[in-house]
Amino acid sequence: MNEREKISVRAALIGVLANGLLSAAKILVGLIFKSNAVLADGVDTGTDVFTSFATLISSKVSSKPPDKTHPYGHERIEAVVAKIVSFIIFYAGLSLLISSSKRLILGEHSHVIGFLPLVVSAISVTVKTWLFLYKYSVGKKIKSSAFIADALNMRNDILISSTVFLGVLLSKFGLVWVDSVVALLVSIFIIRTAFAIFKETSYELMDGMINLDIYKDIFEAVKTVEGAANPHKVRVRQVGYKYYVDLDIEVDENITVKEGHEIATTVKRAIIEQNDRVADVMVHVEPKGNVEQEAFGLDEEVLKGGKERDNQR
Repeated sequence: MNEREKISVRAALIGVLANGLLSAAKILVGLIFKSNAVLADGVDTGTDVFTSFATLISSKVSSKPPDKTHPYGHERIEAVVAKIVSFIIFYAGLSLLISSSKRLILGEHSHVIGFLPLVVSAISVTVKTWLFLYKYSVGKKIKSSAFIADALNMRNDILISSTVFLGVLLSKFGLVWVDSVVALLVSIFIIRTAFAIFKETSYELMDGMINLDIYKDIFEAVKTVEGAANPHKVRVRQVGYKYYVDLDIEVDENITVKEGHEIATTVKRAIIEQNDRVADVMVHVEPKGNVEQEAFGLDEEVLKGGKERDNQR
């Protein structure tokens, strides 16, 4: 087991344990003390147990080396898992939205009894804050979209648990309808989180990029290589935490094939040294001044916000 896998497995298991205990506590307290908001929060935390299991599975699969049927490796399983997580979260949120709306329409409000719902909500805020900070730092450290998605879900849970705490507190002062309203708001937060995770992972699965800083690194790296000019048709594919780069460069047409190959190899090495997330680079060499119809890719002008080429370089 490599270091990345060890870190991810440990973080996933901590998430399963912490969320499992929180979910059980909130569901029991919500049922016994008649708090729909706390119960809704418990159901939401229950989905977090699933997401932690999902990140654990994705960590195991993504660590497998490339093989004949997966030459780019298995890291993209993290985006697939995050996508599945978004559907589960959406279903949980929609179910809560329907039940909460029904209670509000029919006026079926329960009076929250005891102070344990307040205590468990306060504990939830504390634990969720720690989990968010922990999982987000792990996600950034190992460059895992699944862990970052899980962490962002934890961040929303902080707001949810805080809102639940406020709703339960107000219900203790006679505003019994507030508990149902808070349960409704929690369901909306859950659905919003599902859409955010779905949107973010769609970029990776469609070979899209939200953050284009990697392109800046590529252009800077090529500038350091003597003999390499006009990097263009640059395309970056994100596979899990890794980048795979394709680009064209121009060289003096009078040099030998061997010299052109050496320049391309130096470009590849420079790009990998510039950004340690780059796993491989494919460099296509063209003579200087070459003009041809080419598929779309980025150059510095396009990256800086210049007019996009109409499939022309």
